Parts: sequence; C-alpha cells; structure tokens
Amino acid sequence: MIDGIITRHLSGTAQATKELYVALVRAIFRIAMREWEWIDTMPAFKTYTRGKKARVRWLTHAQAERPLQELPAHQKELMLFGLATGLRQGNVKRLTWQQVDIARRIVTFEQGETKNDDPLGIPLNDLAISVLERRRGGHDEYVFTYAGRPIRQVNTKVWKNALKRAGIEDFRWHDLRHTWASWLRQNDVPTWVLQELGGWKSETMVRRYAQMSAKHLQPFADQLIFDATKGLGQVTESIGTQRHKNTPSQGRPRLYLVE
Repeated sequence: MIDGIITRHLSGTAQATKELYVALVRAIFRIAMREWEWIDTMPAFKTYTRGKKARVRWLTHAQAERPLQELPAHQKELMLFGLATGLRQGNVKRLTWQQVDIARRIVTFEQGETKNDDPLGIPLNDLAISVLERRRGGHDEYVFTYAGRPIRQVNTKVWKNALKRAGIEDFRWHDLRHTWASWLRQNDVPTWVLQELGGWKSETMVRRYAQMSAKHLQPFADQLIFDATKGLGQVTESIGTQRHKNTPSQGRPRLYLVE
C-alpha cells in the first residue's frame, strides 16, 4: 500500500526523494515496535535506489579556492569550517559556543545532535581554529550568524551564484563533506580513522573514498620486482640472497624479470 501511494503520487519525483518518504515511514514503524510496542516485527519496505552508486563529488584545492573568493564573508567562513571539519551542514549551522572547546581543540555533539544520534567529538585543526577565532564575540550563543541571527540556510541563491561565477557545476553544500574526506584519504589517512572522524556508523559509507589512496597496498605491490640488468626474456626467483634460474625452491619466492 505504501509503495502504491509513493509510486502514484511521486511518479515524477527522483528516486532519492522517494527514499526520504520511505525513511520517515520506516522510522515511525521502528518507534512503534521498539518504544510503543504496538507491533512485534518490522515490515519490509521497497528500496528505490538499490544498486545506485553513492555520489562522491569533491573539489581539488585549486577548485575550492575559487568559490571562497566569490562568497560573502559569513558564507566563506561556513565553507572553510565545513572543509576543515567535514561536519554536515546542520551541525555547522546550529553550532553553539557551548559545544566548542578551543583550548582542547575539540567540538563535541551530544547524543541526538548528530544524524545517527550518536555522540561525536571532532578534533579541530588549525584552519578550523582560525575560523572560530574570527567568529568569537559575534554572538553569545551561536558560532555562525548573519545580521545578528543564526544562519538557517546555506544552499541559498548567494551560494549558487558564487559557484556559478567560480565555474563549479553539480556541487552541493554537502559535497564539502565529500571533499574533506577525499582530501584526507589522498593524504593516506586510514579508512577506520576517517570513519571515526566523520562519525559514520558503517565502514561501507567510508569505502567510497578507498580508491583515493593505495599507499597501504604498496608493500604488496613491491613483492614483484623487475630486474632488467641481465636482459629481457627470463624470469628468476630470489630466495634470501640467492637466485635460482627457473628452478623450484623452498620458502617464499620473489620474481625478477631479467634478460
């Protein structure tokens, strides 16, 4: 019945939007089972984006510089903090000074303040600290404000126009999080560390960035060594300090291509 309603009334809607409606209904059923105890089991719901690859849109450092030059000061600070911390836009917009500890260089979120409802602590790097230092004294409660009021929206016309002037296409504010994660992986930050930094529950969500670093695989690739000092056309095995031409041996061989 739920699928029929969604299919009929949202026929021209993106699959991801349909998933949002299903997620809301699923959440209600989950509460009905776990908290209200109205039902014993969770029913199955149709998935509309199954098999679709996760979106990973990120900017290079040079590309990120261009919109920063086009944005007004308050939105520039928002973008910088997003790039520095990888926080979701809701956590950045609603960030309060009570959650910030500049002395310890950390931002903390209590249970229920993050997307997955888990508490989260984010270490602050120099870029994030510099943004917070500039924002100090602007508002008693909120970190990011405009005209004395907390910022409620980031995907504004100003943001979109700045991207257009910068020549950046198909980029959303949430893609700053993808950019942050991509930069860390390119600097060989392990996926398990990235998972903790980003507050992801599942490693599957972090695997989308795995291909951006292969340093941990280098020692294994180095097991195959090509030696062209003796001419091409023959392969020899090296055991310890001895080489045996085309003969079986004990232990773990290392292959050499020689002439």
